[in-house]
Amino acid sequence: MVPLSTSDAIADAIGAPRSVSASLRQAPLFYGIFTAQVVVGAAVALAPGNLVALVVNTQVLNGVITPLLLTYILILANRSSVLGAAKNGPIFKSVATLCVTVVGLLSFVVLIQTVFGLG
Repeated sequence: MVPLSTSDAIADAIGAPRSVSASLRQAPLFYGIFTAQVVVGAAVALAPGNLVALVVNTQVLNGVITPLLLTYILILANRSSVLGAAKNGPIFKSVATLCVTVVGLLSFVVLIQTVFGLG
């Protein structure tokens, strides 16, 4: 599912045709990106090594990236130039900032635990 949605997003951003109902000739970029992602995923899954460690490390990376994305989204949600009258009010802005800060701190704790083998 992730390769399909990623292929769709990339093809859409570039302006290339994208659809699973389109033929390979109609949407070559879409199908090429999709195929490449499936091949890379299969190669990683079939490669020798500890897949559990790979999944754990991937989730740690996800935990590190999440606070950065949440911060970016929060900045956009607080801008009236982006959302106009629907931008965050002062109470929601404070609550959302607190939540993003807590998520960031917890992410940092998990990163430290993973790097130093604690917990």
